[in-house]
Amino acid sequence: MTYMNRREWLAMALSTATVQTDTFAKDDKPKLDIHVHLFGTGDSGSGCRLSESIQNGIQFRVLTLALNLKTQGKTLDEAYVNVLIQHIKQSGLTKVAVLSQDAIYDSHGEADWNRTSFYVPNNYLFKITAQHQDLMIPCPGINPQRKDALEELERIHTQGARLFKIHPPTQGVNVADRKYTKFYQRCAELKLVIMVHTGHEHSAPVIDKDLANPARLELMLDQGPTVVACHAGTGWPSDYPDQLPAFTHLLKRYPNLWGDTAVLGTAGRVRDFSRLLENTAICDRLLHGSDFPFPISPSSYAARIGSETVKNINKEKSWIAKDYLLKEALGIGKASAERAWKVLLGK
Repeated sequence: MTYMNRREWLAMALSTATVQTDTFAKDDKPKLDIHVHLFGTGDSGSGCRLSESIQNGIQFRVLTLALNLKTQGKTLDEAYVNVLIQHIKQSGLTKVAVLSQDAIYDSHGEADWNRTSFYVPNNYLFKITAQHQDLMIPCPGINPQRKDALEELERIHTQGARLFKIHPPTQGVNVADRKYTKFYQRCAELKLVIMVHTGHEHSAPVIDKDLANPARLELMLDQGPTVVACHAGTGWPSDYPDQLPAFTHLLKRYPNLWGDTAVLGTAGRVRDFSRLLENTAICDRLLHGSDFPFPISPSSYAARIGSETVKNINKEKSWIAKDYLLKEALGIGKASAERAWKVLLGK
């Protein structure tokens, strides 16, 4: 997830009709964006849920305007998928991993819909990605608190999933709880990559920010699965505590740990992204992710990449392309996108 202030969001809404430029060189190495969101309100019968507080918030309203969702389909669900396809096709990347989002669960393992602000069913994700297999790879969501977590793990594996997502701070999951040991062991046996939100969250209601601390990944990593720490434990300069050092410490101990660069192109993450970029060994463990549909802020990196480069990046119509080109200008885009493909698909 990402953050922009009101002025930046409005500027993005006014600048989305820019002309796309042909800046992607053709080569034979596939590239993957490992972190793209599927959204919906459920107005098409998709089963998606989005709370009124989110729908009435500035980010959702500006995103709806900026992506022109009201004219792209008969329902918001349909419009979002149509827009997503457009941005992927224009991105210059081979494919993207599209994420769903599981619910919050109570102590009995039952879905708590009153507390769940954002939900995208796995069945809906599989439906959409199956229709666009040339562009998308499914990344389902599984909250290990659900009573059928192991059964759902087996099901998504049978459906062809290679990875899935857990979002501890918004789902109230302590991934360090030993009761999930068997779950993690089965992930390793099935060779399912686990994506886990780490670092400070600013776009959805947070139950406990400490649940996003990368230090909690040790139990999971000890069971052997490949783990991707989404956002690499980053935050804003004002966030406390600083969680990034916990991520970099774990990288030294666990070869099965990776980070992704989703959200790192935004204004609030400049400090932490710069800290990651200073260390080549860390950069070699980062996988490309855009966090679409949340827009980046190339101008926030002007001091590092130059105003002319910022201007050229902003000419791109696809937000996924903009994110990739910013990461490439920072010296990590192509390598991390190729690495993401290799880590996930093994070739």
